[in-house]
Amino acid sequence: IWYKLREIEELMKRVALVYITSSGFGARIVFTADIKDGNLADNQIVFAEKLGYQPDESCIDATRNSFSPKEEDILYINEELLFDYYDEDFDKRFTPEYREKRTQPLYHEFPSVHKGTDAENKLGTDAEDNIGTDFTDLHGLKNSAAENKSSDNPCNPCQKLKWRGYDIQGIIDQRYAAKLPCAADSNRHNESLKLATDLLLMLDGDKALVQRIVEAQSWVKEIIDERDENVEQTVASAAECVAQKEKKYASSQPSKVMLEAIKAFTGKTYQEIIKGISDENGGKTKSAILNAQLDAWGAEIEALFPHYPMLQDVCAGLKRSQYPAAIFVAGGVMMTLMTRCWYKFYHRPYQERRLNCSLYIIGHPASNKSMADDIYKILSAPIAAADKAGKAALNRYKQDLKKKAANKEGKDKPQGIIRIHPARTSNGQLIQDMLNAKETIDGKELQLHMFTFDTELDNATMLQQGGSWINKQSMELKAFHNEEDGQMYQNSDSPVDEFNVTWNYIYTGTPIALKRKVNERNFGSGLSTRLAVIPMPKTNCEMIAFEEKDSIDWQRLERMKTWAFKLDTRFGELPLWPLVKKLYEWSEDRMEDCKEDTSEDQRDAFELMLKRVPYHALNYSAPFIDIRHWDNLHQQGSYWTGEYEVDETDWKLCELIARIQYVTQQRFFSVMAEKYFTDMNNDVQINDNRSKQKSTEGYSKLPELFTKEDVRRCFGYDNADAVKKKIYRLVKNQCIELVKDGEHKGSYRKKVQILQ
Repeated sequence: IWYKLREIEELMKRVALVYITSSGFGARIVFTADIKDGNLADNQIVFAEKLGYQPDESCIDATRNSFSPKEEDILYINEELLFDYYDEDFDKRFTPEYREKRTQPLYHEFPSVHKGTDAENKLGTDAEDNIGTDFTDLHGLKNSAAENKSSDNPCNPCQKLKWRGYDIQGIIDQRYAAKLPCAADSNRHNESLKLATDLLLMLDGDKALVQRIVEAQSWVKEIIDERDENVEQTVASAAECVAQKEKKYASSQPSKVMLEAIKAFTGKTYQEIIKGISDENGGKTKSAILNAQLDAWGAEIEALFPHYPMLQDVCAGLKRSQYPAAIFVAGGVMMTLMTRCWYKFYHRPYQERRLNCSLYIIGHPASNKSMADDIYKILSAPIAAADKAGKAALNRYKQDLKKKAANKEGKDKPQGIIRIHPARTSNGQLIQDMLNAKETIDGKELQLHMFTFDTELDNATMLQQGGSWINKQSMELKAFHNEEDGQMYQNSDSPVDEFNVTWNYIYTGTPIALKRKVNERNFGSGLSTRLAVIPMPKTNCEMIAFEEKDSIDWQRLERMKTWAFKLDTRFGELPLWPLVKKLYEWSEDRMEDCKEDTSEDQRDAFELMLKRVPYHALNYSAPFIDIRHWDNLHQQGSYWTGEYEVDETDWKLCELIARIQYVTQQRFFSVMAEKYFTDMNNDVQINDNRSKQKSTEGYSKLPELFTKEDVRRCFGYDNADAVKKKIYRLVKNQCIELVKDGEHKGSYRKKVQILQ
């Protein structure tokens, strides 16, 4: 626009200011209006056409706000014209009309009215590629209306606006099909209040959007023209009604007449629609959204295959939506092989952090959770092989105890190392083996990790309800940070000692088993934030690929096993500090989102779930990163050690795992977390329809293509700086992307269905 404008001398004489908009992709022009062309809207149309651009009919208000530009964004300024200009004739001619809300063009027409352009579907949002967004009044028009509320435009601005895929105006027309509210009935205000109440419930409480829809109704325009009806106050009153309704009832829904209109117009009930069974836009169920999210993560993992061949070997033969579960299982086993390694973290950087795994793979029966068992058996081979000697010695000792001679000889219990323990393991045996499993390497004593894998979480939970292996929950909690524990029992079989809990575990199970393990009664234990809980996708009646018996890729299995034995010889501090710094910034961004939550309980809940995510990101990515840089290591005796420099590719993997952990943790535990803090704050409410986190709710309101004005409206910001920061974080976190070409250039596009 700017380069073209400079070439047209006639127009440049009238220009007072040109500046780059806050997106960096638009230009706004402040120019003087010519009374011969008509009012401000007429001038907008004429000026835009001379430039060869389409005017924006949603931006014809004389007092429309605009973000103030920074000095460096100003392309041109004529200070004398900008600050001293006044056209008395224009002021006298048009100011009274604007004060009467007559802001439509008098002598020209907007092309969108006839051409059916995208402008028909605008609700006053900025379109920075069009002329007309912010033509500042230089003519003394001081107090015109905030919005054009009596438009002669035959196009209803909400005609194409959708609610869950259905035309909102169509539903409203169906509601008033029998008779529109009219002056004779004296019910127009009450009907506008009822309509606003229903729309607030349907549109997640978006008051600005509801106001625009209500104002667009013909019978509401009548009372605006007749008595300057304050629709904003009507919507505010409706919002209070909604708040009282939601406080009184666990689940609120629109009025009976609106429910009937929805059913008549869509052919579906309100409940069928909001549960996501289907809609005209191909609405998806929650499980479909989850599958789509898992598949999207799988695509990101697939993109990393060339850099991490081990990722490709681990995921071979699986559906893409199963890749997240596969890399977490493989990462959990491989980090246990790397038990002789450690890293430093931004919290207490003087402390050596070990690679700790507390992982549940959750899916319905027959959802291919068995792939975890396959990965575990291949990668745990080095530990299983080393355990054979310890198990044999322990079994011989137990056989000897049956002989009286053994007691007389006083044989001591063997101190062999056994690291793999089934779910059916007594506390005493686990603790004894933990004390025994120590190695001294290069003068440094290390306590090696124990490891448990079980294909039935329910089995592990039931076994811990009785017998000598009862109640390992304390050690499950302490294992994540290798906290100190100990025991001092009177019986002779229990060692008296202190120890750090070094125990990694992986369980697969069903959603019901997870609910038995972590529920509202025990949520306060803190187990949920220590767990990585990765869901398996629903199979949707799809068969797994048929595998010929002679199609086994033995070379792949051999590669995986070879790397397992290599990782079992890894020793030393892992050079992950650059990733630690990036994870700090990543967490800081999301902590800003937590601060925006309107509820203290929500803030506390999401803060709690966020704090341990960086540990998971480092733990599960470390083995794959180490394999990628193995050529930089060197052999020292029987072990491999050394340093390397992590790069952006390593950060991609680390950041991806962080996002997966954060989103899945919210999926499984956010409701319990919020209820926990609600109870803690003595504000218990029986309300299963709790509001979403503000950042997630705002993101869900955004259309697929949106502008900064949409961000301001959907997230409820009142200043440009907050909008820019939110967009920066969303782009940085790969939730949205800038559209750089085409007709929507300068807008933004969603990259994910749910906020990560």
